[in-house]
Amino acid sequence: MIQLITGTKGTGKTKAIIDRANDHVETAKGDIIFLTDTDRYMYSLRYQIRTINVSDLHRGTETYVREDMLVGFIYGVLAGNHDIETAYLDGAHRLLGKHISEMEHFFMDLEEIAEKTDTNFVVTVSEDESAFPEFLKKYLTE
Repeated sequence: MIQLITGTKGTGKTKAIIDRANDHVETAKGDIIFLTDTDRYMYSLRYQIRTINVSDLHRGTETYVREDMLVGFIYGVLAGNHDIETAYLDGAHRLLGKHISEMEHFFMDLEEIAEKTDTNFVVTVSEDESAFPEFLKKYLTE
């Protein structure tokens, strides 16, 4: 399952995803990971949450992580720990250097990973819901 935390830049999505991850520790039956592009939030997250700075995946002079690299990395992390229940992903669009409308294949891959591994994904999306591309609308929850 994929859930989204949405809003335009500066609306508190990162705080919301950190709070949700921290609250989830109390009820989680498995492990929790938090994928982001900075070490800044490491101390805001509870120690039970494995924080991973995926910006280390950059190759050479590349500014952004390639989509296939990020998807492969997520598969690898989940293959190495079958107890991961939920993966929080803050700013996938930022990591990939793409506008959300260009990320349909990424979300298709994420959905496939979620189904194959029984992992939940919570992803921040910097876009107003009224401007969402059609492929993202199915992930909106009430």
